[in-house]
Amino acid sequence: MAAMLGSLPDCYRVLPLAGVLGLWSTFAPARAQEPPDTIASRIPALFAPFARPSAPGCAVGVFRAGDVVFSAGYGAADAANGIPLSDTTGVWLASASKQFTAFAVLLLAADGKLRLTDDVRLYVPEMPDLGQTITIRDLLRHTSGLREQWNLLYFAGWRASDVETKSDVLGLLERQRALNHHPGEEFLYNNTGYFLLAIVVERVSGQPLRDFIVSRIFGPLNMTRSDVVEDVGQVVPGLAAGYWGHDPAELRGARPPYSFAGPTGVVSTLRDLALWDANFYSPRVGTWALLDSMTTNGRLADGTTFGYGMGLFLGTHRGHRMINHAGADPGYRAEFLRFPDDSLSVAVFCNAFDIAPTPLALQVADLYLPARDSVAVEAPPVVRHRESLSPSVLAGLYWNSASGETRGFFHEDGQLVLDGGGEGRFPLAPVGENAYRLTAAPRRYVFTFEQESDGLAVREDIEGSPVKTFRRVMDEAHRPAPLQELAGSYYSSELEVSWRFVVTDERLVLLRHRMQPDTLTPIFGDVFQSANDFILEFTPPGPGVPASVAVSTERVRRLRFTRLVRAGDTSSRPIF
Repeated sequence: MAAMLGSLPDCYRVLPLAGVLGLWSTFAPARAQEPPDTIASRIPALFAPFARPSAPGCAVGVFRAGDVVFSAGYGAADAANGIPLSDTTGVWLASASKQFTAFAVLLLAADGKLRLTDDVRLYVPEMPDLGQTITIRDLLRHTSGLREQWNLLYFAGWRASDVETKSDVLGLLERQRALNHHPGEEFLYNNTGYFLLAIVVERVSGQPLRDFIVSRIFGPLNMTRSDVVEDVGQVVPGLAAGYWGHDPAELRGARPPYSFAGPTGVVSTLRDLALWDANFYSPRVGTWALLDSMTTNGRLADGTTFGYGMGLFLGTHRGHRMINHAGADPGYRAEFLRFPDDSLSVAVFCNAFDIAPTPLALQVADLYLPARDSVAVEAPPVVRHRESLSPSVLAGLYWNSASGETRGFFHEDGQLVLDGGGEGRFPLAPVGENAYRLTAAPRRYVFTFEQESDGLAVREDIEGSPVKTFRRVMDEAHRPAPLQELAGSYYSSELEVSWRFVVTDERLVLLRHRMQPDTLTPIFGDVFQSANDFILEFTPPGPGVPASVAVSTERVRRLRFTRLVRAGDTSSRPIF
């Protein structure tokens, strides 16, 4: 397995833009509407690179209000035995499973067995009392402030291949002593909330999550080939084998290592998912009110709305209202798009981790969607009378002090380019005065730069999410910190693990149990970035306060380690 974290599944990734860039890529322009048979004839060309009997690939389905209008498999469900993918092959939904967990919770609420305003500790008393109420609704909408469980496991020394049990994750959560933000204050996607929702369903219903979903959702909808995997050794008939890559000469098997479900774990087929899709147009299970709650924008405590319902992202694509959820787990990638106003849905599921299904699904959708002038719908208002700044001036590193995140921009060939970390570099297109759009994203994703009294700042506006402001790091702030003063061993009681920092060849290096040495890159002052793209902020000792380092990712903010040994300890031996 690759040593770089950027090669790991979405659930483990800590890249600054992983939640956006990891699943979004360039897609084809919209086409004029054509006869259905002509449209379908174009789809095989999109999947031709994966249509090999000796390698994994993708299954694709197109539904009209739940009716299958196109379905096909390209590549092998089992490359070793030459079993092809088809619309009845079992596919792993990864994070697209969240919509089923949310639906299960909402069914229990409709039964009167819980309220969305209930404190999660009413059902999961093992969770620590952090002095603030986290509600069931907070978990459903990703506004809880809880830290991302898979980032925490990674920092605690777990590898992506290690089997994880419910008690492993719950024990880790019990030791947490801080939140990323106040509940209800922000939308910050995390898997922890849906792990806890699965426990809530089990304890309220008196059934395992698998049994509840099968009896209350799959059974009534006649989804006979769908299941929920709650044990890593569970046998699922007809499930496609998972692979890290799709090159026939270098195939390596992969499987999700989770012995629990909730944030992931649902297995289904294209034919079964068409039945699930139909339920959103004519509900046989649940009510219109329940479905509306899943597909209504969330609202923060200050009244700000954001583009996530309950288990589903909400936004637009080329002027068409879009509801979707993607997923990525070891061996599998998934995307399920629904355009409710067009009665169109597209599902693409791949059994190789290096195949990105989202751009493929969007290209298929573009074949069927009526053409619209999407620029007027999706571009932000042009701000007039702002001082025009050239792309070369805007290039540099920007920092958000509240979240500990960075954004980097380069000026290449006369164009402003976004640094996506391990995801690569992404060109930005001008859409207004000092405003640039990330064209690789299907939703609106715009950076607007402004000259302020204390320097340059950039506003990051992602459709459906609160705007974030990043401020330019001055060039003089890049001076390297006195590295020997930072060296030593640091301990986290929340993870029950130690990290050691040493100075090697005038570079600060992080040594961790079970991980490769990580050479850190100075950003400014005492702030560094790891080769795996998480951020480390060192704080010197104060009166009665030891030195510490705070670690941040997109989904974990300032997890603190306290120094245990004196500065200047340059021993290269990791602490276990």
